[in-house]
Parts: sequence; C-alpha cells; structure tokens
Amino acid sequence: MNRVDKPTVLVVDDDPLVLAGFREVLLRDGFDVTPAGSGREALEMLNTRTFDVVLTDMLMPKINGFDVLRYSREKAPDSIVIMVTGYASVRSAVEALRLGAYDYLIKPAEDEELLFRVRMGVERLHMRKELRSKEIDVEKMKAIAHTAVTVNDQINTPLNVILNSAEYIRMKTLPECGDLQQSLDFISQEVSKIKSVIQRLARIADPQLKEYAGGTTYMVDMERSGQRTRASGPESGDKQRILVVDDEQFMVHTLAKILELLGYEVLSAMGGKEALQLFLNQHVDLVVSDLHMPEMNGLELLTAIKTRNPAVPVVLVTGYGIDNAREIATAWKADGFLGKPFKITELKTVIDGALQRRSGFESDPITHSTPQVA
Repeated sequence: MNRVDKPTVLVVDDDPLVLAGFREVLLRDGFDVTPAGSGREALEMLNTRTFDVVLTDMLMPKINGFDVLRYSREKAPDSIVIMVTGYASVRSAVEALRLGAYDYLIKPAEDEELLFRVRMGVERLHMRKELRSKEIDVEKMKAIAHTAVTVNDQINTPLNVILNSAEYIRMKTLPECGDLQQSLDFISQEVSKIKSVIQRLARIADPQLKEYAGGTTYMVDMERSGQRTRASGPESGDKQRILVVDDEQFMVHTLAKILELLGYEVLSAMGGKEALQLFLNQHVDLVVSDLHMPEMNGLELLTAIKTRNPAVPVVLVTGYGIDNAREIATAWKADGFLGKPFKITELKTVIDGALQRRSGFESDPITHSTPQVA
C-alpha cells in the first residue's frame, strides 16, 4: 500500500529490544511506525501528530502508559490505544479499559497476536469514522428538513397573498376584460407550480408527511379557467362579522378585502393579543386566525375565545407543517382549518360550514372542551 494509505502507529516502550521488535513486525505488515523510547517522548509526538493506533507499554518510569493513554485521549479522542504489559492483572486491565483503552496486550506477545490486535484497532477506527460520517449525514438531513419546513412556511404566506390578490382582482374585474383574466390565470398557475415544488421538497426532507384524500393538502386548484368568482355572502342588511388575525400585515389586509367582497363585515387584528381585545369589546360571529404567531398563538387565542363563548367558531390557518397542523387543529376542537395557500372558494366553504354549525350549536348547545395551554 502507498505510504499515504498506511495506518499510523506510535509504539511506546522503554525497553529498546521490545521497541525494535514491535517496530519490525508492524513495518513488515505495512504499517507506518513511529517509535518512542519513553513516555515523555511519546507525549511530545502526540502533541505534534495524530496516530491511528497508540501501542504503549504500561509500566515506564516517570510518565507511564496510563499517562500516555490519558494524553492521547485528550489530544485525539478517536485514536485507538492498546496497552502492553508483562505483568498481567485484572485490576490493571480494568483500569486501562475504564480510562478509554481499546485493548490489552500481554508481553511476550506472538507476532500474529500483536498484528491481530493492531489490525482490529484500525478496523475499529474505520468503523468510528464511518459512523461519524453517517451521524454528520443525519444531522445534515435534519438541517435540510428544518430548512424545508421553514421555507415552506415563509413562502406559503406570500404565495397566499399573491393568489388571493389575484382572486380579488378577478372578482373586481369585469368579465369582458379577457387579457387581464388570462394574466390572472397565469399568476394562479405559477403559484401552483411553486407550491408543488415546495411540497415535494418537504416530502423529501420529511417522508412522514401524508397526503390526504381529496387533495386537501394541495390547496391551489387550477380547474377553473378564467371563470369569475362571485360574491355570495350574507345580504348587505344582515352581514356577519369576521375577525381576521395574523402577524403578517399583507395577509390580514388581503384576507379582509376578500371577505368584505364576499359580503362579510371584517375586523382585523395583528396578533393574538390584539384579537382577544377586539373579541372582548365587540361582537364577533367567527374568527379566522393564523396558527403560528408570537406572544399569543392561534391555539392560545382559540382557548381564550372558547372559554368565554364556545359558540363562536374559530378557523385556524397556517402554511407551516400543514398535515401536523391539521391534526393539532382537530385535537383542539377548531371549527375549521386551511393550509396556505388556499383559494377563496375554499375559504368561503370553510367559513359557511362553521357558521352553519354555529347555528346548530346555539339551538342545541353542547359543552365543548379544549386542551389547556401549558
């Protein structure tokens, strides 16, 4: 084998004959051997080089094999240390292993026994390196997964604003504006493509993500081609009031405009604390809240609202970990859930369903329980 490929071995012994014998045997087998005639010399070498294997005599004057073992473990924790002694004892063997020695060799040792111990030590070192490499790969995958989830959340909110803004413009535009309608279709199609890429990335990074029947995870539906969404909310004389809550200003603004166009009266809040104050001071028929917000998140807001008035529906919205968030929303008795980006028609379907269930709730009230916030 080339010198670059040779495993490096530091042989330490204060007996020149033993030192020369070990060196000769290991050199013939292809190892790169460095001899040290004392513990002090060994420490000096360990201070400047890293060895794959350290083969050290246990009993030496002043600086003994245990000192060499400790120093080697401190300077190069991955190095394999094999202790050598002519005085076998269970106590010394246990102490060496306790301090981190890989193996224990008794003098006089046969050549094959010496080579076997050193070869096994080198193999153990390679296994450690492979395991370390795999651990690094696992950490990299965890970092990729975390990045994918974070990117998914950070992109889903602006995608939702873009998609809903396009839908809002479509609703406000006359049907005969064909060029504008076509441009809005292009915007929606590109949003769908971006969302698809982000979802694939999330699935690669986290294979536990599930796809629900009916495609509810894929919130962008491009079946409509140029069809204009019409407002069909409550009559102007009997508007229901919806409280929109998010920590993203553009999301609150866009969603509020769309709900107003659908015929609802809208209150807006930047965050859970502001939303709770509005809820306490004004009449609210339904709350649409982002799940992940600083200070007071969507679950805490839901708990506070349901504690005071269980009949008020709360719809949770998020772009972060959609599948897990859906399960959490169900467990916390949310009245609806939407994953960003979502279409206006989906938003209206969820809101209408929640308001209809509220009517049934008020006519035949049932006690709702909500998990307590830790």
